[in-house]
Amino acid sequence: MRPLKPIFLSDLILSRLLLVKDGGLTKSKLKDAVKAITASQLSASALSEKLEQALLLLEKQSYVELIGKARYQTTDKGTQHILSLLGLKTLPTRLQWTTLKSTYWIAYALSLPALSSETRKQLADADGLRAAILQSEYDLPVEAFSTLVQTRNALLWQQLCDPSVSQSLQDQLHQLNQQPFNQGNIMGALLNNLLQTPNSLKWDKALKQLVAKAISARRTDPNELRLAVLRQALSDTVAESVSGLEVLDQSISKPSTDHQEFSNLELEDFSNTVLMAAKDTDEGWFGDNKVFISRVWETLNSQQPDWNLTLEAFKQKLLEASRKEWIQLSRADLGYLLNAKDLAASEIIYLQSQFHFIRID
Repeated sequence: MRPLKPIFLSDLILSRLLLVKDGGLTKSKLKDAVKAITASQLSASALSEKLEQALLLLEKQSYVELIGKARYQTTDKGTQHILSLLGLKTLPTRLQWTTLKSTYWIAYALSLPALSSETRKQLADADGLRAAILQSEYDLPVEAFSTLVQTRNALLWQQLCDPSVSQSLQDQLHQLNQQPFNQGNIMGALLNNLLQTPNSLKWDKALKQLVAKAISARRTDPNELRLAVLRQALSDTVAESVSGLEVLDQSISKPSTDHQEFSNLELEDFSNTVLMAAKDTDEGWFGDNKVFISRVWETLNSQQPDWNLTLEAFKQKLLEASRKEWIQLSRADLGYLLNAKDLAASEIIYLQSQFHFIRID
């Protein structure tokens, strides 16, 4: 997927304050406004800390002001900052927080053109949202705000003209021959080939799953898709979202400093050994290029017993190797289709990211 445009927590909070005419909002109300977006990445206490830092930043920028002892309201400068960020001249009449989150911030994250009343309605629609996500994921040659049918068709033509897809379908020819040759089954074959799930789905369900996979959503419903876009776009630092960003408070979780430091050469050797072990791993594969982290660890322990490597130490080393780009880690997008034990044992949580697989490309 094309990188999402980052959304900073300070801007998200400021946009919530923008909708309050008089009296401002308390910290607890602001926390309630964003906790659904941050719940999977931040504990309640961590969110409170980041909220405090964001408000301090906004005060420093003169975007908000404290009224009374515990309430905040936006300033004219803060209002203009958000309007400029979202491509608005004025705030739409009767705009609600739910609409602001699910349309304007989604459009911002997906780098879509400024919304008109018509395109806002389209993006608020479930199929319009799915079309925008698909276009971003596969860089499809369609206009912004194209319909889901137009976007789906562009994706299918893209896949149909890809020689690697033809080869992959050749490998599935025996199963495909069991089905009637019709439009629905052709669409299903192309979409399921992209989806790479153990069991084939009807084309319409496969398309919805593909959208969810693109944005790492846990479910296929539109509310979860919107939350997933915002979760992915939300920056994990409290930073000034102006030209020439300067991180004022690097409050992200730091890796533990009590583990052994490894030189680049040692990490490279480790990475090469892990990739060979991954290729030797018999079980725990998802598709032909991703294998569960815990399964590779088991293989590695049998091949390198002298390492005495615990699963947690293995995960820490994987993160270090991943930061050097010697190993590629990826997330299980559709966890409910996978082995729950492997999923839990393999999970690595780092900052706002989750990883379950080692990629073999």
